[in-house]
Amino acid sequence: MGKYDVLVEIANKLRALDNEVKLKILALLVEEGSKSITDISKELNINFSTAHKYLEQLEAAGLVTSKQVSENRLKRLFYVRDFDIELSPKGLSELVSGKKKESAKGKFRVLNEKGEYVDFDEKLFAQKYLKRGMPRGTIVTALNSVLEQAYDGITLLELRRLFKQELDKKVENINDVFEQIEEADRHKRTYAHVLSLVHPHALDLHAGGDIFIRNLRDPKLLNFVQDLRGLYLHGLNGKRPANLSDFLAMIAEAVKFAAEFTYPLQAFNSFNYVLAPLIDKMSDADLHRALKIFFENLNKLGIKLYVGLDVGVSPFAETYGPVYVLGESAAKYKDFKDQAKRIEAAVTKISKEGQSENIFFVFKLWKKPSEVENLEHCYVANMPALKVDDASFVGDFKFDTNWKRWGGVVRMGALQEIIINLPKLALKAKAEAEFFNQLKLLVDNCMEYELHMFELSLANFFRRHNTTFESAVKGRWDFVSIYDCVNCITISGLRDASEYLSKKDITKKIWDFLNKQVNSRTLPIRAILRENSDLIIANRFLTLNSRLGLNNKSTSDKSGVPVIKNLNELTKKGLTYAYID
Repeated sequence: MGKYDVLVEIANKLRALDNEVKLKILALLVEEGSKSITDISKELNINFSTAHKYLEQLEAAGLVTSKQVSENRLKRLFYVRDFDIELSPKGLSELVSGKKKESAKGKFRVLNEKGEYVDFDEKLFAQKYLKRGMPRGTIVTALNSVLEQAYDGITLLELRRLFKQELDKKVENINDVFEQIEEADRHKRTYAHVLSLVHPHALDLHAGGDIFIRNLRDPKLLNFVQDLRGLYLHGLNGKRPANLSDFLAMIAEAVKFAAEFTYPLQAFNSFNYVLAPLIDKMSDADLHRALKIFFENLNKLGIKLYVGLDVGVSPFAETYGPVYVLGESAAKYKDFKDQAKRIEAAVTKISKEGQSENIFFVFKLWKKPSEVENLEHCYVANMPALKVDDASFVGDFKFDTNWKRWGGVVRMGALQEIIINLPKLALKAKAEAEFFNQLKLLVDNCMEYELHMFELSLANFFRRHNTTFESAVKGRWDFVSIYDCVNCITISGLRDASEYLSKKDITKKIWDFLNKQVNSRTLPIRAILRENSDLIIANRFLTLNSRLGLNNKSTSDKSGVPVIKNLNELTKKGLTYAYID
């Protein structure tokens, strides 16, 4: 036998590892222990036939081995064989010379079952556990602790008992950690804990991808729309601001305060009209400078802010007046439309000077888009198409006045959102009638989940957050109206579900059905229906659905709203909210 013949086995092993998928299979078996072909194909998202072919090749090369086991049915389990491939000058030299050095840690002798005094063989010791599916990493970790207690002459039985004791100790530690986590959760007021007590099935649906519950941790608003008019009228400390500079500073403080009970997503509505009565004596240069510094400072807070500006005269400007400046006068905000346009122009200029990382401008059009200067890198809402008196936009959320006129779009946010995976429901139902029956049941359940989470939200805000402040015009005022905050039932994959269920387009039929289910229930919460456009959630559903054999495709955009090139496209496509690129 030539001295290089030993390298033939190494070459065969390397030949069998000719792509990354085979390495992933080996890594999976090392990390998690024995697996069937079905297990591997699902966990690595590869075809069954591909997994089978690669496992056969790995087994032929001596890298894995398999055995038939009988549980509910006969199946074949694969597990890693101990192997060592060291491609280094030192490793090749030791292989060719046959003088590979043993690890110092394993240098002791044991009395085996026959009473023979033999060198301890770590690979032989581990093989018994590997064959039964124990992950290699678990064996190595436990054995390293055991070998520190080993001595020459220890019996193999004693060594195996020490190994078992070490594993039992690790299992006990893991169980103790889980008990401590559960005990800590029992003392925490989280949505997950509430659902685990009253609706544990909701968490199963969330984990399985039937729904996605936006927030399972501490009760916080998902977003918040600031009431700028109320802020100037009442103040945060019972005093009104003296001028624009004071007001902008107060707004910044309000943003910081709201961040304590809101995830980092906030909005201003009718920003230019609320500020308009305060800029009469300011030059355009001073106005531009003040607003630029204001937005630069807000941008540093790391809070995403959507600044809504009215282009044209809105119903808000027709109805409300700046009593905080003029007192009980007949004047309305519409009388300050020229000043509002100056602020709009200043903001447009700021938006074109450089896009801020966290500040987004939303131009709400109350007149034809063709009459408005073309805007870039901002959001545009075609208000007449929405057919509401007003709306606030924050991210891909739209809060409109169907709730209660202008007051329903400020001083509030979304308490919770449950997103329904429509394609998965359609896949499981297969027929329209069954789909609509299951959808009704799921919507009913989701609204019950939100009702119980709403109870915790109320308790949390009243217990932990002071949201009522001294007012400049009366005793107290509510900075945030929790009762006006919304609970959202959101759908993902509407078009995909329609295509899966019918050859006809039944998207409107599904939407109308959902709208009826959400609005027909009498609950002490404000529930709204919306279509979700979050690409991250859509991709999660896509991944889970593909495992069930449904390859729906997400059409969401990273901004959460459609991207168009110019304002004219806004009306041509029938869109109401778009990002102008």
